Amino acid sequence: MNAPRAYYLVGMLAATGCAHHFVAANFAGTYQPRVHAFAIAPIANLSTEPEGAKAGQAIREAIYYELAERRDQYTTTIQDIAESDHLIHQAGLSDSAAALLPAGELCRMLGVDAVMRGSVTKYKKHGAAGQLVTVALFGFAKGSDVKADVAIYDGGDGQLIYQHNIEKAGGLFSSPDGLRNSVGKTVAKNFPYKKQG
Repeated sequence: MNAPRAYYLVGMLAATGCAHHFVAANFAGTYQPRVHAFAIAPIANLSTEPEGAKAGQAIREAIYYELAERRDQYTTTIQDIAESDHLIHQAGLSDSAAALLPAGELCRMLGVDAVMRGSVTKYKKHGAAGQLVTVALFGFAKGSDVKADVAIYDGGDGQLIYQHNIEKAGGLFSSPDGLRNSVGKTVAKNFPYKKQG
């Protein structure tokens, strides 16, 4: 494993222990002014369950939805995830390969100044016969326990500038609205690229 990927995985594992979001101390003076375009990369599935990939996709879409709804409140533009996916696939990469790229390389590929990426580190479904409809509609069981983290990295120096951990049991994935309310709105509320005043 090369050094940037090892650094990324160690950083993601270390960040998992934090319960609250983190923003770099020098964010307002150093990082915010130089970021004009921002993207959300695919979320890696580091859990032992294949359904963790679908959970990561749902988390990514929930965050994008809430950020896009508030885009006029931010100092950076938010790249549409369909455009991000197009650029990733045009480069010949799978979502999982893109999720593990070093931040600077990912930003250059997407044409942005900063990128959010993350990982699902735990996915455990609680099986029940009544959940078959939910699995068919949303791709995962609504009684799932999920642990994930998302982080924003600056494209210039690759530094971690924002991090938020997600740990939910039970109804997180009951509906797209529930997921947006629980995860998307929390990330949007703490999104660091806010206009002042």
